[in-house]
Amino acid sequence: MNSDGQWRKRHSRILFAGGPHSRIRLTVDQAVRPDGVTVEYPHVAAPDSVRVLAIHRGQVAMVAQDHYLHGTITDLPGGLIEEDEQPADAAGRELAEETGLQAAWMYPLGAVATARAVSTERSHLFLAHGCVPDDRALDAGESLQLQGRSWHDLVDGDARALQGAKLPALADAASLATLHRVDTLMRSSGDNLPSPDDDLPKAAWAAYTVVAAGGAHFADDRVILVWLDLAVGRFAEGQALLAELEAVYDGPDTEAAWAQAAHRLWFMAQQR
Repeated sequence: MNSDGQWRKRHSRILFAGGPHSRIRLTVDQAVRPDGVTVEYPHVAAPDSVRVLAIHRGQVAMVAQDHYLHGTITDLPGGLIEEDEQPADAAGRELAEETGLQAAWMYPLGAVATARAVSTERSHLFLAHGCVPDDRALDAGESLQLQGRSWHDLVDGDARALQGAKLPALADAASLATLHRVDTLMRSSGDNLPSPDDDLPKAAWAAYTVVAAGGAHFADDRVILVWLDLAVGRFAEGQALLAELEAVYDGPDTEAAWAQAAHRLWFMAQQR
């Protein structure tokens, strides 16, 4: 018996190698279980991947693609990390190739094991914002359909699916994990997000309460920018305000810009 309760690998043999640069390998290890019993452990040794939740003007970027093993799945942009590539760089590359969006920054959300008992793959999760459309970045070899979905459509999708109302918006486990972690970030950053049925004054008032608090809920102003995008990004006035804040969020005029944003949101909220 292993005193630390962990598995031990004795040796490994590769039965098959394929995929991009032969980096996906069907492998069988001779392993010693925590109880001391030696077993043959088959698994797929695969490179890590990324999954990106990108928010741009009130919409979440989605891709629908046909997969050999599972058919057509709608999920968040992502893919395998290339050799010697950092996860954040891979996230930016995959987002650009699949959606044409170039992100100003990537907020790391940790990683999840995609199939813990049968594969070594981990998926590194990211929140992207400050996105600029650039179709030149699209990968012509990708066969997929781009979609933009509202935040409420995604976070409420599972509840409606359990009630038999409709199919869930996401069918990929790593995408669902990303959505859950971003939802946690949003809840820690401000009050409840406005309803998709709220008009501009009501949405602007909710945004004003968050901005006027000076980011008291969460230290990173970039996450507050994402919250604001979800709150008012679907309105032209909100888009203009976001563009100005994004341009200065890490510069010397940041404090003045946030004060001006609070004033403008308060003004929008009075237009009833």
